[in-house]
Amino acid sequence: RRRTLPPPRLAGGGGAGGGRGERPPPPAPAPDPAAPKKEYKSPGECGEKSKNILKEYFVGGDLDDAVLSYNELVGAGDEGSVDRGAKVVEGGVFLVLEMKAENATKFLEVALRCHKEKKLEDASVVAGLNDPLEFLSDIEIDAPLAGAHLATIVSEFIKAGALKLDFLLAAPEYFRTDGKPAKFAGKVLKKLGGDATDSESNLEVVEKLMTSDDKEAHSSAKDLVASL
Repeated sequence: RRRTLPPPRLAGGGGAGGGRGERPPPPAPAPDPAAPKKEYKSPGECGEKSKNILKEYFVGGDLDDAVLSYNELVGAGDEGSVDRGAKVVEGGVFLVLEMKAENATKFLEVALRCHKEKKLEDASVVAGLNDPLEFLSDIEIDAPLAGAHLATIVSEFIKAGALKLDFLLAAPEYFRTDGKPAKFAGKVLKKLGGDATDSESNLEVVEKLMTSDDKEAHSSAKDLVASL
């Protein structure tokens, strides 16, 4: 006798009871593809782009938009964010040092809000001030108010907790030898106001920054600060 062939089994139909005619289990959902890694601009490009962002803010006055643009440039917490943030700070400072005081204030509005919202890291602020400090005496030749602007910027970052006055002790060598660092620190203390000019730790920083000429002209750090 000819044997009748059994109907073909459906895939996955094995196991206890034969499973003939059972539907296969639905396939497991495919894992979500990894989110593409964001591509950031180089630190140098971030510095240049930050200047354009500030110029737009000076004219348009949209603080939310400026902060968003800074955040997109820096990407705080992502790889390389400290370097990108440093160039953003540096670019903004260099831009406003040769402008009016109101522009320095507007730069601070953007930078301080970014810092408050964790979109700009402390290390970026410190690193971003190095070159402006080093070249301050050169900038002051054509922009006499640059020193006052930079002292304001530093004092506001100190108030925000982004840095302490003693960061000046590790500033570039040229600033510490030829940039009148003790007088700059004293100006920062004056802008901080309150008991900042009487703080022993602050005066100790000023004393360490005093050059031999400063020490000849002033009997102490407190005397130097009082003379400003």
